[in-house]
Amino acid sequence: MKRTWGFRTGPGRRTLIGATVLVAAGLTLSACGSSSKPTSNSQSSTSKTNSSKATNKTTKSTDTSTANRAGRCRSANLVAHMVSVEGAAGSTIRTYTLVNTGTNTCTLYGYPGLQLLGTGGTKLTTRVVRTPATEKSVKLAHDAKVAFMMQFANATGYGNESCPTSSSLEITPPNDYHYLTLTGPAGTIQAFGGTVQDLKCGTIEVQPVAAEPS
Repeated sequence: MKRTWGFRTGPGRRTLIGATVLVAAGLTLSACGSSSKPTSNSQSSTSKTNSSKATNKTTKSTDTSTANRAGRCRSANLVAHMVSVEGAAGSTIRTYTLVNTGTNTCTLYGYPGLQLLGTGGTKLTTRVVRTPATEKSVKLAHDAKVAFMMQFANATGYGNESCPTSSSLEITPPNDYHYLTLTGPAGTIQAFGGTVQDLKCGTIEVQPVAAEPS
């Protein structure tokens, strides 16, 4: 499968264009069960003259769907990596992956959370902007991975203005409450934002997770 990422920049603002994604990741959604991710609308209509048969069919469908449904990927079974860095007219574009190290198949859906940290783990101002894009559920077997991209303005065009540089980066997988911490080059980010007159340090645009481009 091939994934194409598009980008565009403009005066005073850098934006990350949504990607065209071809994802061959199927996910069977429960017709009647509940999940932390969106599920298909449940429709249960029982005929008065054939109520017992209708109930039996509904129960069978629910059992089959539950057996085939993969649970949400937990941060305890994920590892994050930075896989590429690119420059684009005053902006830096990075690609990260989340790898399923667990033995069970799981799914990821939506946008990751980000937090920049300074020396000693001090939280730096972080403004996460979700780039409008189609969100897709991606099923991950053991050692499979998803990718997501982020973009932030560098110092170009900001004159003598300065923004802090992080020493580490926290990544919270979609729909999770626990984060993964990256240090070294993967966690070092000096993100600008806004304008010279209205500086907004720590502004990072992010895309939702998607199947890793082939």
